[in-house]
Amino acid sequence: MGDDEMRSEREFNERNIEEFRRNGGKVGGQFEGFPLLLLTSTGARSGAQRVNPVAYFDVDGRIYIVGSAAGRDNNPAWVHNIRANPRVTVEIGSEAPKSATVRELPREERDSVYRIVVERAPGFGEYQERTDRVIPVFELVTNNSTAAAPRVAE
Repeated sequence: MGDDEMRSEREFNERNIEEFRRNGGKVGGQFEGFPLLLLTSTGARSGAQRVNPVAYFDVDGRIYIVGSAAGRDNNPAWVHNIRANPRVTVEIGSEAPKSATVRELPREERDSVYRIVVERAPGFGEYQERTDRVIPVFELVTNNSTAAAPRVAE
């Protein structure tokens, strides 16, 4: 990605972040009606706070984000950042920001969740077809939720 592309993507993200915060988590344009959250991660090299609007999927009460980069051959920068430092801050809707820990899904679990993602948003199937990389899926476990508790078999 060239400097101009990166600059325009950064400006696009900044406009969406501003709109998200101004409208209680709602963003128009290509994101109209799509669930977005703001993910604040720590830059792997810079240590700076980075905010990115990211689509999310609530599957059985668990929040998942997908490093699709619209099917480009490289993961979005935030993927590198959260792999290096899995402690993040998440803003959903008009809720106050919450701290969370990111857990990258192992392949089998990822494939299962990704099928649900594609059912809900078929574009993500097209993204996977465009690239040879396996698009990563991450679970966001808020530090004040019970989602991190181990499941008991019934």
